[in-house]
Amino acid sequence: MTRCLVWVIVASLIFVGVASASVKQGDTELDLLAGFTAQNGAKNSPDFSAWFASGALGYFLTDNLQVQAAVMAALTSTEMPASAGDVDVNLWALGGRAKWHFMPTNQLVPYVGAQLLWVNADVDGLDGAMSTVLGVTVTGNDGSSDGSLWGPLVGARYELNENNDAYVEYQYQVWEGDIAHVLDDGHSIFVGIIHQFK
Repeated sequence: MTRCLVWVIVASLIFVGVASASVKQGDTELDLLAGFTAQNGAKNSPDFSAWFASGALGYFLTDNLQVQAAVMAALTSTEMPASAGDVDVNLWALGGRAKWHFMPTNQLVPYVGAQLLWVNADVDGLDGAMSTVLGVTVTGNDGSSDGSLWGPLVGARYELNENNDAYVEYQYQVWEGDIAHVLDDGHSIFVGIIHQFK
């Protein structure tokens, strides 16, 4: 019985401050995440998968609506077909997101949203037999292209304490512009941590 009481006290101390609202108007937040993405190649382009990281600075305009400025980086290595060798594609993105939070006073807060980001891709290590990648003609063994990434997202955040939340998020991603010659659409799942500035 005493052992059980000790565990209840320890669990209570971990979640001190949880009684406050998880999200509310005027909150400013910094969130960081890492995730895995699998992208479907367009036409004859290969599919690829990668680990990547993202960060965002967000502000709650209301208790439910949050807007964010976001950055993303993905470093990939893809084995090209027909023994063309490995190609390193480094993606960099900058843009914004909007999220609508349901039940903002709960400890577990689900949300839906959308994002739009400008994307730049640097390509290295192309075999001389390949002349284009990401919709651009490659000079030597290097190339670069840009475009946009947009799509819906859905997730849930869990308040750990007064200033920190953990979250999990799913994104459906659609690629547009020159970069769409290689990337069509894809699915990403993230886990991350949010720090609130109270």
